[in-house]
Amino acid sequence: MLRRALPCLLLPLAARAHSELRAAVPADGARLSVAPAELRLRFNEPVQVTLWRLRDAAGAEHALARPRDASARAEHVARPPVLAAGEYSVEWRAISADGHPIRGTLRFAVAS
Repeated sequence: MLRRALPCLLLPLAARAHSELRAAVPADGARLSVAPAELRLRFNEPVQVTLWRLRDAAGAEHALARPRDASARAEHVARPPVLAAGEYSVEWRAISADGHPIRGTLRFAVAS
């Protein structure tokens, strides 16, 4: 009886194992003395990033250079233009391996 019930007991644990952001460069809340040459998102499993948006404190969007290959992978990199001193936010969205959408926003500042 227990042998048949065990898979049913483990199923809820597997269903909760969604993709998540594990690290970012720059880190959320970072105060940098030099503008970053790249933005990096590292996930716990391969995801397909569907949106990167970099905005300054006034809300102006800054274009990001990204690889044309949008395949799923655990680490994604984009290159911002040369950024002036100020505060910035990076909004991202991704599709996880199980098809669930995930998203987040990171904030960082570049000192003058």
